[in-house]
Amino acid sequence: MQKIVYIISHGHTARGALQTGLLGELSKTADVHVVAKPEAVEALRTTVESEGASIHVYDYSMDRSDEHRGILRSHVHQNIRKNPALWEKHLWRTRSNKNSLKRRLPNHLYYYLGAFLRVLPGARKAFTKMEAKGYFKPDAARILKEINPDIIISTRPVDEMEICLLEAARRLGIHRSIYILSWDNITSKGIFPVLGDSYLTWGPVMNQELKEYYNVQDSEIFNTGVTHFDIHARVREGVLKIPDLLQQMGLDSSKPYLFFTMSASYFAPNEIDIVEWLAKEVESNSFGDDMQLIVRPHMANLMANRSDQSWLGRLQKLPSKRVVLDLPDAENSLLTWYMKHDDMIKLSNLINGASVCLNSGSTIAIEAAYLNRPVVLTAFDLEKFPKWKSARRLLEYIHLAKFVSFGGSTVTTNLENLKEAIENYLKDPKLHEMERQKVVEMECYKNDGRATQRFAENIATILKRIAK
Repeated sequence: MQKIVYIISHGHTARGALQTGLLGELSKTADVHVVAKPEAVEALRTTVESEGASIHVYDYSMDRSDEHRGILRSHVHQNIRKNPALWEKHLWRTRSNKNSLKRRLPNHLYYYLGAFLRVLPGARKAFTKMEAKGYFKPDAARILKEINPDIIISTRPVDEMEICLLEAARRLGIHRSIYILSWDNITSKGIFPVLGDSYLTWGPVMNQELKEYYNVQDSEIFNTGVTHFDIHARVREGVLKIPDLLQQMGLDSSKPYLFFTMSASYFAPNEIDIVEWLAKEVESNSFGDDMQLIVRPHMANLMANRSDQSWLGRLQKLPSKRVVLDLPDAENSLLTWYMKHDDMIKLSNLINGASVCLNSGSTIAIEAAYLNRPVVLTAFDLEKFPKWKSARRLLEYIHLAKFVSFGGSTVTTNLENLKEAIENYLKDPKLHEMERQKVVEMECYKNDGRATQRFAENIATILKRIAK
């Protein structure tokens, strides 16, 4: 039986692999081994082993040279001024008062050094060799030699742990298959240090980006879809529907509701102002006597080191007879952005039942389109911020600009047209329905709830190629 190594370094990866039955599907035709970070292994072990796979620990930690190399590489391999998401990150590193002068200076230095190396003949090639040497870790090679897999599957090839395992696999001649974790990873995370031999993608948008950024051939691309979106399909079909969910949350199950999923304050610095305004509008019957509001803070909003904690008190004052908070049931000490399975099902039910879904530009926008719910984007501020801090900048992110271009959502720029957008969708829930279908086709390939099966089938096809 052929062997697979599946890397789990992130909460989203865990969701896609462990909450969909994916490992079980892969285990039907191959010997599956999960490699995870030390803090996650014991928590994941029971689920992994119940799927017929085994789990291994890779204790990777960054040293200062790794950190500095990562900053420099972002400037050597591309001109970040041409990428809004990467340029904004640079401005945060060099201008935010949260960063010390000691932290800002290297970012300034590497920006100019990277620009110099990009034009110096042979410099980029030499740098690539140097960074490959830095990413090669003996422990990563040891783990792979012990398992001796035919293929290694990475979902986050910008994570230091995954980079080291991919580099070890490259040197050992192990086939590298990359399943892109999220819709923004190709355009907003920088150039991948180690490339794959094959790619499993969400859909046509990712396919085109792989061709544009990495010259990947069609034969190396496998349309797959989004594995954890299969849960949405089962909710839509009624299989995972939660009876009386609104009643359990203190609302009236017979009445409609708006669903606002918040972003981290890093992306939308005064989104709490918009949420407070919306809560008042609902309570004053601006959207009808029966309208209710559910507000779901981002996981980061609840973490002291990730967001503006001044929001917490204001959030706690929101609940009323018609407004409730839905706090994420997350375990971020396990893996970043790890959402528990029951909470994922609850989130899917809330999206599926909403009259309108609102967010500033997160993946929830695609998920709402997948469930054919009206989508309103609130990428604006109620006070003036520098552009690199403002929620307005989100609309320039390449992945979000593409999403908007398909026309399946309404972009709002102030409270007046936010109110108008909500009213338009309440009058006609089918408004932009055809465009939402186009969004799903381009971003997610198919809306059939079979992405997990396609993933397993695609890996089986790749393994057959390898065996020849």
